[in-house]
Order: sequence, then C-alpha cells, then structure tokens
Amino acid sequence: MNPPLPAHWLPGDRLPDVRLRAADGNAVTLHGEFAGAPVWLATPADATAASRLPAPSDGVVALCVGPAALDVPAPWRAFAADPAWCQGLGHALLWQADENLRLMACHALPLALPPAPFPTEQPLLPEQTVRIAPVLQIPGVFERELCEALIRHLDIDCGGGEASAVLVLENGRQTLQIDPSVKRRRESFPRDAALEARMHERVLRRALPEIARVFQFGVQRRDPFKLLAYPEGAGYFRAHRDNDTPDVAHRRFALSVNLNAGDYEGGEFRYPEFGPHRFSPATGTALVFSCSLLHEVLPVHRGTRYAMTTFLG
Repeated sequence: MNPPLPAHWLPGDRLPDVRLRAADGNAVTLHGEFAGAPVWLATPADATAASRLPAPSDGVVALCVGPAALDVPAPWRAFAADPAWCQGLGHALLWQADENLRLMACHALPLALPPAPFPTEQPLLPEQTVRIAPVLQIPGVFERELCEALIRHLDIDCGGGEASAVLVLENGRQTLQIDPSVKRRRESFPRDAALEARMHERVLRRALPEIARVFQFGVQRRDPFKLLAYPEGAGYFRAHRDNDTPDVAHRRFALSVNLNAGDYEGGEFRYPEFGPHRFSPATGTALVFSCSLLHEVLPVHRGTRYAMTTFLG
C-alpha cells in the first residue's frame, strides 16, 4: 500500500524530503536540516517577488524554493530543488508548515500582511511523561469537511448505524452477540463509494508514511473502514485488545480518526497498562497504536462522539 506522490500538496500533507541546493553549491535536505521548527516555504513568481518576501515571525525558518535559488532578503534562505517537488507546492504561494513539516496553510503572493503564526503547544510537565502510552497522533488526516460528511452519512444514509456486537465463544464456536457489559455504540460500514475512496486516499497519503517513519512498519493490508457513534449515556468500550482472537490475529495497528472533537464530553481513549492518561484527539486527527495494547473508550457523558476506525496489517 505505497502512497502515490500527489500532483499538488494540500493542507494536512507532510512534505516528503528533498535535496535543497544553495546558490553557492552547498546542499542540504529538507528533513535533515529544517525539521523541528515552524517553516515558511515561498515559491515567488520571479526575482522581484522574491526580493519582497515578508519578514517571518520569530522562530520561523523561512525558505524560498524553486528551480533556481533567487536573491532573497534576510533571514530568508533560497534554494533550488527538484522541479517536480516544487510543482507540488504550486506557483506564487507562501506555505506555513509545522515542526513536523506538515503543511498548515497556504497564502497567495504577494501578501499585504505577513500570515499570523499558529499557536504553540505548551510542553508537558515531567510527571506527565513518566508513563505515557506508545501511541501516535497524526493531525489533519481528514479535513473537517470530510469529517462532517462522514457524520451525515452515518446518521442519514446509514440510518444511524446498528448496535455493535462482540465475538463470543459459545459451544466451541465464535458468534456475534450484543453485550452491554463490554461495549455500547452504533456502527456501520460506509455505503458511499466516493466517501470511502476519499478516506482511503487520505490514509494512504497522510497516515501510512508517518506509520512507516515512526514504527518502521510497511502497511500491506487494511480492514474495512467502520463509522462509529458513541451516544450520550450509551457509548463506551471496556478495556480490550484488538488482535487476541484467531480471526483478527493479522491486525498490527489500530487507526481511529476523531470526527467531532468538542461536541461531546467523555469518550476518551485510555491505556490502563501505561497509567491514567486520557487521549482525546482533535477533529480529523488519527490515533494509531499497536493492537496488542490494552485500551478502552471511556463513557460519553454529553453529546455523541463520532469516529472512523480501521485496522492495519
């Protein structure tokens, strides 16, 4: 399941690495030299536009990239890069990227005013990092508009979904049964091929490269997508593992995308083997973790939590 190289980058995409060549002939790589700090990437239309690039915010690395390295005002740095890579960024644009080189916003050049910086995250306290579950959060895997479309699809086209069952061993055979002592939620497989294709493309494009980089694992298969609703007072999933029966032993990683953060209370993920910390990803963010980890979805106290889940092998 190797993701294709997109023709054009979109907000939420993490930039692939590229070799950057300065006018003096020195070369660096984007990931090796500039990861770890907020980045602006400008693709000015010509030398005049390059000379008028706005001053970056404090702490921002400002890079002007194109087929040739142009003269730019300090503290901008100019590089030549592979034309195909530059084409993905577009023409006469200024991109803002986060510390992970994930594209956050795009602005047309020239700019009347410099773009506002994105809020910075507060560092965790030492006691918060003593025992932390080995999970990966990938922001922006789904756009907000896609999240909203999936919620409408589940509620309207899928009739709100059906009560979720669990596998039970009975008389030596596995059967599906409703068991409120284990799980209460509603769920459905998507019934819209176009929506399913959009989800698949976003997972290929934004999640799989990060899983390969962080976990050194190349995904070869994916279970069907499933849309979930955890209603107020009737939504939870008690502590369990996702690969402890023969029918699901192929699973290696769970991937769950939160669709409506802020519209409910409760419903957090918790990994009791790694302490009491709770995880509540932002809308569109994917939470990825090993299927061998004991985990639970805590009860929803207000509203309905919507999510998409799948399993990777």
